[in-house]
Amino acid sequence: MADVARAAGVSTMTVSHAYNHPDRLAAATLTKVREAARKLNYYGPDPSARSLSRGRTDSIAIVVGEGLLYAFSDPQSGQFLAGVASVCVEQRQSLSLLPVVGDVTDAARIRESPADAFILWTGVNEGPLLDAIMSTGRPVAIQGAMPGSIAPREQLHVVTIDDRQAARAVARQTFTEASRPAVLSFELAAHQQPEVIVGPDLETIRFPGARHRLMGFRDACQDLGMDWSRVPVAVVSSNDRRGAQGVVATLLSRHRPDAVVAMSDQLALAVLDQAREELLEVPSELTVSGWDDSAQAVGADLTSVHQDLRSQGIQCAELVLGLRDQVAESPWSLSLRESTRRVR
Repeated sequence: MADVARAAGVSTMTVSHAYNHPDRLAAATLTKVREAARKLNYYGPDPSARSLSRGRTDSIAIVVGEGLLYAFSDPQSGQFLAGVASVCVEQRQSLSLLPVVGDVTDAARIRESPADAFILWTGVNEGPLLDAIMSTGRPVAIQGAMPGSIAPREQLHVVTIDDRQAARAVARQTFTEASRPAVLSFELAAHQQPEVIVGPDLETIRFPGARHRLMGFRDACQDLGMDWSRVPVAVVSSNDRRGAQGVVATLLSRHRPDAVVAMSDQLALAVLDQAREELLEVPSELTVSGWDDSAQAVGADLTSVHQDLRSQGIQCAELVLGLRDQVAESPWSLSLRESTRRVR
């Protein structure tokens, strides 16, 4: 800036105004400063130095627990990210995605991030990563269930539907009149390989979203007089329709369920795919439900839990930017379709 000021015959404050408050300068002065800057290959104040002086970077980081490709390939992820992005556009904030891989490098990436705030999306579990995020002292919004290990605090906001009650409702719908209920679940521990667990102990699960939904499914079983300890829970390693096919095939062949409640539409669609392979009639021989009420669920006539993830994304962004200070209720409902029997 000093070099440009000398070349243009003006003060360094005038050069600063040329980039930060151009409306304060006469047109001739502004032209003179910019011409001198062009000749000296000066393109304005260094953004890193500017961020240091201002104490902020005008950016939000979304921590993605399912990996970077998931953020672009999953339809519901797109809805949530679009909600966050819409607020960033309005508020002139930049947006970055921080994928976590479940090793020691995760916490380091969080600590090195220059973002002013964090939004946690898709299964960030309790442990070192969450501790690292909270230790930054920056505003944090979590989409999903509140981790039990984190005490409520001013910087932390949780945006979610009542997962347990929604799970209870959709499981009652799916399991009524069934004799062999089963669950298709997100992973219950980091780096878990796909497997089928019968009657898992829910209190030891450190992924709060999966734990709360399983509690709701267990509540429904108890409502219907079913023994939770005998319910097979097929666990996937990722929320992926193709990736779930192996464990779904194992579940259907070994346990022969007549009702499966899945934690996402993608997983429920994997069940419907396998049901077609095995020539099972839906819903007379196998009832199936999903979660998120995606466009694919509509196309497959799949009963699903409806929630507005775009609105939840908007709310998360507004909370971490200080545009609102209270978490609004996130409603949910059941979208009933032909994949489940009508409950009388």
